[in-house]
Amino acid sequence: MNLRHTAVALALMGWYLMAPPQTRTWWVGPPRSDIAAPLTQWTNQQSFDKADLCETARMAAQQNAGDFAVGSGHAVCVATDDPRLKGI
Repeated sequence: MNLRHTAVALALMGWYLMAPPQTRTWWVGPPRSDIAAPLTQWTNQQSFDKADLCETARMAAQQNAGDFAVGSGHAVCVATDDPRLKGI
């Protein structure tokens, strides 16, 4: 693959801000992020054209994570062509 092909591939790639699924260890209590779940079970929170925009949104979500933003503190940016996303 030459430089031009690489540039085209990167231009077509997008990024997802993914949040882990929520689970409870018991029928009561706060939900918890299941960060060990496969990426196919995570939720796409937002899509981006560039990795740096996704990372900025991820960091903002992490800083703003509170009781109503469960899972935001564990969000990750994933390329749209990541093989772990197969099945979404």
